[in-house]
Amino acid sequence: MTELNYLAVVAGTVGGMLSVGAFLPQAWRIFRRRSAGDVSLTMYLAIILSTWFWMFYAHVHDSIELFLTNLVISVIAMVIAALRIMYREG
Repeated sequence: MTELNYLAVVAGTVGGMLSVGAFLPQAWRIFRRRSAGDVSLTMYLAIILSTWFWMFYAHVHDSIELFLTNLVISVIAMVIAALRIMYREG
């Protein structure tokens, strides 16, 4: 593996971890407060849809890493969307 390929693998891994991790604080906050009135349901539905497109792209290009990263993001976003619906205010 060349140095550039190694750096690309590291960058992809770190980027994937940060992408997944970015959604966890929001999910935890909603769960802890039992409140989600300030969360945009439309944004999370768009995220879910975009991850499905990325999973299709990853499948076509045989990229298991990209597929799994977007699968995890999709699941977390679906949990947040479900919590938003469950704990909506008003």
